Amino acid sequence: MQAEIHHLESNDYVDWNDFVHYESPDPYDDFGWFHLTIGSSDVAGGNDFHVCVATPRAVGRIKRGGNVPGILVDRFDAATVEKGIRDRVASVCGHNWEQIVDQLRQFMHCEYEGMAGS
Repeated sequence: MQAEIHHLESNDYVDWNDFVHYESPDPYDDFGWFHLTIGSSDVAGGNDFHVCVATPRAVGRIKRGGNVPGILVDRFDAATVEKGIRDRVASVCGHNWEQIVDQLRQFMHCEYEGMAGS
């Protein structure tokens, strides 16, 4: 079973086209959060995830609040960010959906992260 992105958007922009036109003040020291719907390649639906995508220089600012899973990119621009996300998700596979979600949770926040009852 293979993971596949069904939907990708920036949390900071109305739509992906707005993010495409964003010019970072320092594309080698920047980060952003993204929302994804990921499912298996043979199913239309999926689970929602949030991921932080950052350049190596930006990681220190992000980690001040604790450990943040994410994806590293060399440059923060729409094409590089999208490729980084798609490549990382495409590398995930498993025998069942639970195995895939467990792997995705290593570098993304799952939609139900931290919502377990006490």
